[in-house]
Order: sequence, then C-alpha cells, then structure tokens
Amino acid sequence: KQWYQRRVRGAYPDLKKTIIEEVVSSLSTRFASGCDCSEERITEVSEGGATTEDTSGRELPPDIPPENISLHVKLFVSAVTTKEDVERAVDSVLRQHPSLPVVEYLFISVADKTNTDLLLKCWPWIEELAESGKVKFLGLSDPRCQTIQPLIENCKIWPRGIQLFFTCEHTAHTCMDLLKLANYYKIRVTIHRDELSDLAELNSALLAELGIQMSESWLLKYSIVDRKRKVLLKKGYIIEESTDTLKKSEE
Repeated sequence: KQWYQRRVRGAYPDLKKTIIEEVVSSLSTRFASGCDCSEERITEVSEGGATTEDTSGRELPPDIPPENISLHVKLFVSAVTTKEDVERAVDSVLRQHPSLPVVEYLFISVADKTNTDLLLKCWPWIEELAESGKVKFLGLSDPRCQTIQPLIENCKIWPRGIQLFFTCEHTAHTCMDLLKLANYYKIRVTIHRDELSDLAELNSALLAELGIQMSESWLLKYSIVDRKRKVLLKKGYIIEESTDTLKKSEE
C-alpha cells in the first residue's frame, strides 16, 4: 500500500478522478478553448498523462522512435453494441493517431461483468480486428472466473492480458481464483482504476453538465506509452454522439 501511494499517486496526482469526471472535465476544457464539436459525430477528448496538463492536439515527441511507442485501448461495450460499433471505435482511434498503425493491446470491458453471452458475442468481433492486423493482442478488463473459462474454451484467439480493478483501501476486488486461472493459462495480469459500471451513467452526466448526449453503444479509452521508458505520453477518450441528438440538430 505504501509503495502504491508513493510510486503511483505521486506520479499521477489526478488518479482519484473517475472516468466520468475525466471525460466531463476534458470536454469542458475543449469547449472553453473554442473548439466546436457540433459537426463531429465522433469526438476525441484528451488529457495529460504523468501531469495534469491538457495534451489535446499535441503531437507525440519527435525524439522517440516510432517502434518505442505503443497504443493501448480499452473499449467499453454494452448490450446494444454491434460489430459495426466495435469496428468504428477502433478505426476512429487509429485515424486520430495515424503515426500509430496498430493497436498493441485492445482490452474489452463489458457492462455486465457476469454476462457470458455478451462477452462471447463481442469477442469474435475483436478477433477479426486482430486477424486483419489492426490489433496485435487482445485482453479482458475485470472478467469473472465464470466468464473467462467459457471464453477460453470457445475463442480462436486467447486473451493475452487481464486488467483487474484495484484500490489501496479495498483489495477484495482482486479474485485469487482468477489470478490462479490467469497463471495457469499464462495470461498477463495488470491493475487499473477505470471503474465504469454503466455507459448510461456517463451519458447522464454529460447531458446534465454539458448538454451532450452520447451513444451508449461504446466508449473508448486510449493510452499512448513509451514502452522503453515505461512512460505514459498521452491518454484520452473517444465518444460517439447519439443519433437522436443528430436528428434533433437537423430538425
């Protein structure tokens, strides 16, 4: 616990921010700077990595060789997510960062962590992205033992990584059985603090704070990392505006 507070919280002073707070804050900053997103269906909102400085629109450091930069993506999906949504989300982050031709890790986070059917429905879609060369490795965010075992038995491409939600104060979220399962299948385990139980909750916050209605089909978080120095260069989110909002705007 002491190591975690010293090494992690010291480097990331805004670590206690939730995803909802980060997205709302970043969009507020973007609008305040005079950026008009009214004609964009897909909107990127970025913020600093190791500091709280806003990095929206900033180019990656030119002195870092491209082979040392990796793009990690977490895709939050729900029961209404379609295959086209998944493809559009991944294409959007690659289009926003053309210097990074491939997503090194794509983690999928389903809204209902115990819903095996939802995970088994979405997994073949990201397998196709891996087979097409857009994604290198696939991973799971906060899976449950009862969902990961059926996935491994039915998938073509095994997950290479698992993200587990972790806090200093509460370690009960870490499932020892899941860690044993990951060790058995040689799956890499990391921790995260990106807790988001429902996309509808984020949508409600955006609507209340900024008057924006996002699609509840997906939310994408990306991190750009210097893999050699283990430094976070940039992070951000990509959201999609609701089609209902677009229709009202046209009217």
